[in-house]
Amino acid sequence: MSRPDTSYRQIISLSTPVMLSQLSYTAMGIIDTIMVGRVGVVALASVGLGSILFWWLLSLFWGMLAGVNTLVSQAEGANDGKGAGVAFWQGIYLGLFLSVLVFVLWPLAPHLMAWTGASPEVQENAAAYMRIRLLGAFGLMLLMACDNFYRGIGRTDVPMWFGFVKLFLNSGANYVFIFGHLGAPEMGAVGAAVGTAIANTVIGVAMFVTLFIRAEFRNVYHLLPRAGLHRRVFRALVVLSLPIGVQTFMEMGGFSVFTAVVARLGDPQLAATDAVIHAWSAAFMLSYGLSIAGQTLVGQCIGAGAKQEARRVMHRILRVGYLLMLALGLVYLFVPETLMALFVRPSELTVLLPFARPLFTIVAFCLFFDLTFMVIAGGLRGAGDTTYAMFANVASAWVVFVPLTLFVAPRHGLVAAWACVIVYLATMALLIWLRFRGTAWMKPAVVRAGSADAAAAAEPSSEVSAAVESG
Repeated sequence: MSRPDTSYRQIISLSTPVMLSQLSYTAMGIIDTIMVGRVGVVALASVGLGSILFWWLLSLFWGMLAGVNTLVSQAEGANDGKGAGVAFWQGIYLGLFLSVLVFVLWPLAPHLMAWTGASPEVQENAAAYMRIRLLGAFGLMLLMACDNFYRGIGRTDVPMWFGFVKLFLNSGANYVFIFGHLGAPEMGAVGAAVGTAIANTVIGVAMFVTLFIRAEFRNVYHLLPRAGLHRRVFRALVVLSLPIGVQTFMEMGGFSVFTAVVARLGDPQLAATDAVIHAWSAAFMLSYGLSIAGQTLVGQCIGAGAKQEARRVMHRILRVGYLLMLALGLVYLFVPETLMALFVRPSELTVLLPFARPLFTIVAFCLFFDLTFMVIAGGLRGAGDTTYAMFANVASAWVVFVPLTLFVAPRHGLVAAWACVIVYLATMALLIWLRFRGTAWMKPAVVRAGSADAAAAAEPSSEVSAAVESG
């Protein structure tokens, strides 16, 4: 069996489409912010608050679909198309189940907004925004399941092209529903939610259908013959993915508390924070792309039995990431006014810039810690080690970040609250680095055959496929 390609060229080849794909998600948020920012500070604050609380509630569900990448990439590393096809279908079934659970969150929206302590007008608009986003959960779950399959097989270019189409759809729908064009009502902040929900659903369905239209996917991965529910693989996916979902949920929960604390400081502070977070999302896009490359390549290395190569590729990805963060950090340090001008009206720039300028300085320091955690956590996921990253993240968020923010922010204000973010990310980076230095994360393939004989064990093969055949 050939060893996976873990060269710098392959790292760039895998991560660049993911970065560009993530750019579509980031750009959707930025476009929402820019368009809604033309409506006013209240609308801008509403979208920021509604969006982060929506992602908090959904993070448990879409985080659980990240395990599809691990199972598929390990099968791909073992040259087992059937195993990858089985893993894909388990992801689809899990996504459908999770999308049904999402609807129980509908009544919680107004109560969550009241908990934040934001102004009544912001609460009302943010609750309406979040409820519309919840209605689009099915499309989002389908999109995430397909997205992780494409990435697991190394075809990160496919989600990239769909991401560009989604960006176009979202922009057009925003224009129609935010400002009330083509006969649609003028919906303001709520219109941004409508546009995003429509775009996610259309693209999620299109990504799913493409897998069956194109023979390179349908035949190689045996998608139609492998469409059944395989309980053993499904259970393995849930066990693997649940820590990822819990991690993302608790992480987003920590940032939701942070946002609620900032909301109590005032609407300008909240609007400035939202704009800076959206600017920071460009760095997140880069880190996320490298994290996915790490998850895919490490998964393929584990599937191929090349464990030491998994460590080498992680070091290479980190070197690439640190260079990118250095360049982006200089941008945040030296052109904050230009960045803020993208998100707010000129008349409001002078009000929000004094709040935002020191926050960009803090973000520049956060970049390196955030990258370290994301890349190493992605690699650990590819190896099937999802529990440690969960504990590192949850402990850093809820033992360090949240208590520190609740104590510091009311006494010392916005900048002090943001300084707590540095402490939080530095703690996570240290904990994940200690894990990476050891060998405990280099696990065998996630799903074991159980009844495999010695001869089968001696020859590398996909554990997913073996589990299906033996179960």
